[in-house]
Amino acid sequence: MNFFQTISGQFSKAFEFVADKNHKAAVVNRLRIVIKNERENASRAYVALGKYYMEHLRDPENETTERLCRSAEDSERRIRKAFAKMDEISSESAGEEDVASCASCQDAVRRSRVFSITPSEFFTGRKRAYILPHWDEEK
Repeated sequence: MNFFQTISGQFSKAFEFVADKNHKAAVVNRLRIVIKNERENASRAYVALGKYYMEHLRDPENETTERLCRSAEDSERRIRKAFAKMDEISSESAGEEDVASCASCQDAVRRSRVFSITPSEFFTGRKRAYILPHWDEEK
C-alpha cells in the first residue's frame, strides 16, 4: 500500500509541477502581450505629440528639433511623390487590361457600379475599393 501512495504522490507532484509551469508560461505570454500593446500605445502617443509639436510649437531657433522637422517633411514629400508615381503607373496600365476575354467579367463591368480608384486613394483609405464584381441577386 505504501508503494502505491508513493507513486501516486510522485504523480501528483509531477502534475502540480507541470500545471505550475504552464500557468507561469501563460502569465508570461499575457505580460508580453501587455508590454507589446503598451509599447505600441506609447509609440502612437509619441507620434501624435511630435505632430502636434511640428504643427503648433515648432521653434526654428532650435536646430536639433528643426532638423527632425525637416526630415519628417522630406519623408512626407517623398511619400506624396511615390503615391503620385504609383497613380501615374496604374492609370497607364489601366488601359492595357482586357476584360473582353471573360464574358462574365465583361457583363459585370457593364452592370456594376465600378468607379476608378487610384492606389494612393486605396492605401490611404480615402476611397473604398470593391474587389469582387457586384453580382445580380437572381444569379
